Amino acid sequence: MTLDELGWDENFAAAFAPYRAKGWFPARLIRETTINYSAFVGEDPEDVEEIDCVLSGKVWHDAQSDADLPAVGDWVAVELGGENEDHVIRAHLPRRSCFSRKMPGKSVEEQVIGANVDVVAVVTDSGPDHNPRRMERYFALIGRSGAKAVVLVNKSDLFPSDHNEACAEELRALAPDAHIHVTSALTGEGLEVLKSYLKDGIT
Repeated sequence: MTLDELGWDENFAAAFAPYRAKGWFPARLIRETTINYSAFVGEDPEDVEEIDCVLSGKVWHDAQSDADLPAVGDWVAVELGGENEDHVIRAHLPRRSCFSRKMPGKSVEEQVIGANVDVVAVVTDSGPDHNPRRMERYFALIGRSGAKAVVLVNKSDLFPSDHNEACAEELRALAPDAHIHVTSALTGEGLEVLKSYLKDGIT
């Protein structure tokens, strides 16, 4: 796997230039726990490897809120440690997009679900559980993030085709910019279109 396949581009490279001069390496965060992160690091841009890393005190203290801390999907600058030393996140790059929601409860804090997301796919169906108001909330979240919305009206094999299409048209009216597809995971109907979203460099 390469950095480019993970979504690295000229804009991220330009933002990273000051950190490269310090001898740090670009990495994309893929997992977050309560104590550390996992990331794909590009010590060799053509052959990235997975590492565990910790957050530097400076990055932690400079954050004005939890939303300012690195999250899954972020590109960061990592100082690689030697034997028996931690790999340390020294900085994180500006986000191209940010998929987030309000923290549960009465808090007004933002919870980052994923950073630098290009496409958000929502799977629903035209059955009794279909809820246009819920879909409106999803469209609002995706719209604020800067990502492209894709909706799969799945389980088409369980409902009449005109019923599925009516559901798809209703969703298109709610979100004209969204990509709506009628699909069936069982029969394979409509699934071919997913390949257009599953390309190198797309998250």
